[in-house]
Amino acid sequence: MNAQELSRIFTSIYYHCHPQFTIPLSHSSVRALQYIAMNKGVTVREVAEHLGCAHNTASEILRRLADKKMLSRKRRREDERVVELKVTPLGWKALEEHTGLDIEKLDNLLRNMPKEDKEQIFKGFSLLLRHLKEGQ
Repeated sequence: MNAQELSRIFTSIYYHCHPQFTIPLSHSSVRALQYIAMNKGVTVREVAEHLGCAHNTASEILRRLADKKMLSRKRRREDERVVELKVTPLGWKALEEHTGLDIEKLDNLLRNMPKEDKEQIFKGFSLLLRHLKEGQ
């Protein structure tokens, strides 16, 4: 198995098991929210770098997310010029919809699966995640 095959499998899993979106978001907005959620104390500059866009473009994406109450902005106490971003509960809900799997569908599938298969799946995903985190 190579990286391309693994990517195709993951894409197919997501296709067959993604939830319905109730909160419409652009791809850039989802990527921004995900970056903020995965990294503590993120700034607008860091989001712009992650998205590969200009600072003002990132600021606009983040302003729209804040207007939708999906993220909060807070000035750093030690340097008030720096604004830190944090995902709100509504932002987490949107992020789960856009990047996660349908929990009910997945739960039904796992419930009917042999224990050994479930254990193998969880071990494999856990191992992949561990190696991804160690490689960063």
